[in-house]
Amino acid sequence: MTLQNVRIKQVDAFTRKPFAGNPAGVVIHAKGLRTEDMQNIAREMNLSETVFVLPAESEDNDLRLRWFTPKQEVDLCGHATIAAFHALAEEGEFGLEVNEPQSFLIETRSGDLNVDLEWKDFLPYVKFSIPVPRFFPFPDDLGVLCGALGISKVELSQKVNPQITDNGYCFVPLKDFDSLATLEPNQHLLKKLDERHDLKGFAVVTTDTGEEDTDWHMRFFAPELGVFEDPVTGSANGPMAAFLFYNGFLEEDKKWFTFKATQGNFIKRPGTVYVNMTVQNGEINELQIAGQAVTVLEGTFTLHPHIPEKF
Repeated sequence: MTLQNVRIKQVDAFTRKPFAGNPAGVVIHAKGLRTEDMQNIAREMNLSETVFVLPAESEDNDLRLRWFTPKQEVDLCGHATIAAFHALAEEGEFGLEVNEPQSFLIETRSGDLNVDLEWKDFLPYVKFSIPVPRFFPFPDDLGVLCGALGISKVELSQKVNPQITDNGYCFVPLKDFDSLATLEPNQHLLKKLDERHDLKGFAVVTTDTGEEDTDWHMRFFAPELGVFEDPVTGSANGPMAAFLFYNGFLEEDKKWFTFKATQGNFIKRPGTVYVNMTVQNGEINELQIAGQAVTVLEGTFTLHPHIPEKF
């Protein structure tokens, strides 16, 4: 009987403080693991996502990433990508050295990602491009959506209606911070909406932050993925910049935008996502999210061979 030991780290992403931001499991050397093994490890970690670093399948790419919630594999995860490259830099993988910037081309289920690793205060600062989403009107009665989120219709933004993206995120803009703080979602009703409209999560957001240097605050709920409330969601905060652009909230003649977004305050895991966006000829040609991280735990999984339940 041969046992397989797998090293894993738990990294808090979108923060520089332990026990804040969004925790992710990181397996740096995942070569040889089956999909079943990865799902089992993610389920055992019971974090919103666990990321697995694999050799690239194409000679043009540097490495491959796969992300798993406790329930299923997902196409993209922002905080786990930040966590993965923090861990790689910490281990000195791919020749990474302090204060030496480096760029990578990553294989993922959502296509190739460009990742840049820089350094701030001798700590890794990771930024990477994500696909630019398309937005569509929310395809159901707004009263149903408000009921599922535990808010009233008068708490919705009066400037723009909820919209969904082509990758299944539902953006729900609220008019003020107090409404965001006091909403009480119904997990069962959110799941029903997920199933009815093939959604993956709900990004509830307001630009009423009360802070001059913060552009929006978000809460993200994804019960269909096995994550009721996600602490800090890079893959939703990045598209929020596009949401503002496509709905006419940004300067039309400006070509470069940078935003600061916060999330996680209401579940005592505050984190910060930086979003960069470039516009050319009236269209978004690049959307980036960025942040830092801190390792809080290291350990080893022992994978046992298949053992029948009955002898």
